[in-house]
Amino acid sequence: MIGLIRTTAFILTAMAPALLPGEGISARAEQGLLRALPDPLGDVTELKQQLALAPDLDIYALSDSVSQIMPSLTPEVWEQNGDDVTASPLEGVKKTARKQRLDFLPLDLVLGQVRKQMGSKHHADLRQVNPRADQSVLTLQSGAFTLADIHAALEKAGNSEALTKSDSSYNLHYPLFIMSAAKLKIEAGETLTLSTAEGVFVVNIGNFTMHKAELKGSEQRNKVKDFNPFILTALGGGADIVGSKLSNLGFGDRTYMRGIDVVSNLLFPIQTQMRLLSNRIVDVGSIEMIGMKQIDIRNNLILNSKDSALRIRNVENGQVQNNIIVGSQHHGIHLTQNPKNLMISGNVISSGQGAGIYASGGVSKAHILNNLLLDNAQDGIALEGAACSEISGNSIYQNGKGGIATTNSLAMHFQKNIIAGNSGAAIAIIGGIATEDRHQLNHNRFIDNEIGVLARHSPKLELTGNDFSRQLPVLFSGELKRNLPQYLARAGKLDNGVSGIFTTTNSTAAAVGNGGARQFVLLNLESCKL
Repeated sequence: MIGLIRTTAFILTAMAPALLPGEGISARAEQGLLRALPDPLGDVTELKQQLALAPDLDIYALSDSVSQIMPSLTPEVWEQNGDDVTASPLEGVKKTARKQRLDFLPLDLVLGQVRKQMGSKHHADLRQVNPRADQSVLTLQSGAFTLADIHAALEKAGNSEALTKSDSSYNLHYPLFIMSAAKLKIEAGETLTLSTAEGVFVVNIGNFTMHKAELKGSEQRNKVKDFNPFILTALGGGADIVGSKLSNLGFGDRTYMRGIDVVSNLLFPIQTQMRLLSNRIVDVGSIEMIGMKQIDIRNNLILNSKDSALRIRNVENGQVQNNIIVGSQHHGIHLTQNPKNLMISGNVISSGQGAGIYASGGVSKAHILNNLLLDNAQDGIALEGAACSEISGNSIYQNGKGGIATTNSLAMHFQKNIIAGNSGAAIAIIGGIATEDRHQLNHNRFIDNEIGVLARHSPKLELTGNDFSRQLPVLFSGELKRNLPQYLARAGKLDNGVSGIFTTTNSTAAAVGNGGARQFVLLNLESCKL
């Protein structure tokens, strides 16, 4: 039977586009637009060669190759926005006191300040990485500081060892705590190196600003072998990192310490704020955003992350746009714990060991638009327990598992995606949430994937205007396979003006009783059109 289906697919492909032009006259304009684009597989090899140059990747040279494959991603989208760099820094809502005060506080006292929001997990590990018997932390208690201010104040107090200086380069030898009434600004052109061997990290509950500067962990090893410095902003603090370089950060796979970490709580009276724009971020474990009402991550080059490049957990709103993410050791973007109302668009995600975009915890009302997902080890986009989300205009090429995969999801809309050369199914739909649910597949282009559309225990599927003319060897798989003769016969008739929607219904689809932590929250689905 499988051989017969493959033979049929080859014959029909030879006859295309006469028999498979998309479904209906109304779809012809969309198909014309899709087919007018350059043949994506012809340009992928050159792009992959350029991406392999990380960490020495030239973002502007790369942009020309990307725009050949995906015209919506022009070179301009990665150009540093002058307004972003010169704009007033984003700050937390707390006011900075005028008088400069700094001191050294015990590590346990500092950790106690963040315990009420984040608990004490991994605090014992931080005690181990600090080699000093007194376990003291350099603390900015109040006032606005530059690195030069801190250096001068320490010299005046007779303690020049905490922050050493050579020209515009500074080396920090003690952990740093920025309290709620304090602010630290790293000036343009300055470099701050955090001592890995001495267990240095930064905890910020005040304000931290860094424009056109550099921050990095030092090359020495700590006695705890997976320790590298990290920056943690929490408890209503503000962090504004723009046009800068960050590298060698992240304390293994420890929550709140993965590299660049921003933590808030949707019920906490003061919200933590973060802006991360136009930076070059290399060898950082993860950029982790937790419990925030708004995030802004744009135009960053993120290379060789030691885990997922971006981890977004329980975030209500925000944008992740025009970032280039290459070589992550896990997923490119990992969404979890019911994030909603996110705009994920214009990103290039390549050569990761996981999926390009992976949602494991009930993402809802997300817009995943116009991203290029290339050569990742797993799926281009994988969603578990997602709801009411739009997957549109993405270019998904040569991923190791499949193109787009959804499991136990509700009311999903897949449209105008180009899905080519993936090792599994271009679109896989497994399981459903409700018997009356439907997923829409509109005006997608399928090219040389192992399978076109795979469905198992799926809800109702509505196919409109899709282009299977170059999908070999298999168009449909799973339960959808039995609909292939009907679809092919109807596709021919649809060219004569019959209604352009082809609907399949799986009688075995049933509501999922227990989605667990991977399921969306029903309260997030207000105004969702099912």
